[in-house]
Amino acid sequence: MRLYITSSFLLLALTACVQPAHKTAKVVPENAVTMRGELAREERINNQQAFSPASVTQHYRQTPLVTLDQYARNLVHELMANHHRVEEQAMVAVTDLAFIDTDLQQGSVFTNHLSEAIIYDLHLFGVPVLDFKVTDYIRVTEKGDFVLSRDFSELSAELPIKYVVTGTATHHQAGIMLNARLIQIDSKRVISAARTFVPAAVYNAILQQHSDATLKLKQG
Repeated sequence: MRLYITSSFLLLALTACVQPAHKTAKVVPENAVTMRGELAREERINNQQAFSPASVTQHYRQTPLVTLDQYARNLVHELMANHHRVEEQAMVAVTDLAFIDTDLQQGSVFTNHLSEAIIYDLHLFGVPVLDFKVTDYIRVTEKGDFVLSRDFSELSAELPIKYVVTGTATHHQAGIMLNARLIQIDSKRVISAARTFVPAAVYNAILQQHSDATLKLKQG
């Protein structure tokens, strides 16, 4: 009886030692990264790259993700944070920021866009903004129906404007420096001032969009 038990024990021991080779391959250290996890990580990275700005065409890669509207909002936030002694219901007008190296009488598509963005954000702040480019009538033409004009003779000569947002723009190699201020018209007093820097990519994106829409002619 003892001999039978011993032989059975030896047989079981030998059987446990001799295992198929494919089963030992499943033994992996606890701190090791499995192939499945590594493949899943690579798949996530590939998916992120597929939907990232770097995966689009060269034209769109050069378009900045931050637009001029963000920098206009920075100016308005700083103007509103620094302003004081402003009548709550007094009308505010917004003009173009003139380039400082000119006679202060020249705007551009860039400054036009900036003034429109400032009007939008001032309105969000609850500031009463008066649009002095609105005429007293609607002009109906073949090209559309309009109420805005840049013709001084079509605009009201006197308007209840107490404050104006104006300023200057300065060219830099890396972009455009904007200096805006809120001024009381009758006293010419600077009520508040703000400054921000617009990178060249944002500035050029607006100019590029304008130039792309222009049809150029040349002699054939």
